[in-house]
Amino acid sequence: MKVLISGALKGLGPCLCKKFLDEGHEVFAGVRSLENLEELAAISEHPHLTIVPLDVSKKKSMDEAKKIIDGHTNELDVIINVAGVLLNRDAYITSDTYEDINLTFQVNTIGPIYLNNLFFDVLKQSEQATLINISSEVLSINGVGAQFATYCMSKTAIAQYGFIMKATCVENNIPMRVFSVHPGRMKTEMGAENGEIDVSVSAEGIYKIATGQVLKENEEIYVNYKGEAML
Repeated sequence: MKVLISGALKGLGPCLCKKFLDEGHEVFAGVRSLENLEELAAISEHPHLTIVPLDVSKKKSMDEAKKIIDGHTNELDVIINVAGVLLNRDAYITSDTYEDINLTFQVNTIGPIYLNNLFFDVLKQSEQATLINISSEVLSINGVGAQFATYCMSKTAIAQYGFIMKATCVENNIPMRVFSVHPGRMKTEMGAENGEIDVSVSAEGIYKIATGQVLKENEEIYVNYKGEAML
């Protein structure tokens, strides 16, 4: 399989890249910067890994990434949108700046949707076409609380997008699997406050979803990394 993974510098992204490579797949790893490959550096020389500059907060960067990947292949089987930000963690939404709000939605919501649109015509040609957006458990319209407000709203939006995208595929007779996945409370920089599982555990579960070992029939859309329904 040929897989595109955004947010591949640290945390879940590079862990997913390693898992797919270890299992013999070809990976396009989208990274915000080539100056410091961070956790991806350990596998950067793998022959089946292509590192692609990709900043999902910038349209130009996504357009250029599409051209780079098109230069390598005209096939793609899986897209996993991992890139995400959590800003202003210790304050209320009333102190979120315009820049905080804008960047959060650009990275967590708008960027993934636009990236998926760029590759949609390529992805839908695959017999294994699978689209995964990393969402969150913090989705309830009521009862979320005051913490991480803009992040919660952006993740609610990308989760609902999963349902809309799946309905779009169904209406157009496109057999694409689509998921909004809560990766679990991982022990990463972003999940430092309440991390419970190692990132490799989440990556293993998401790999099984992506490859159809779990939820092959896509009966659920909003699920956790184990494939369990979140609604």
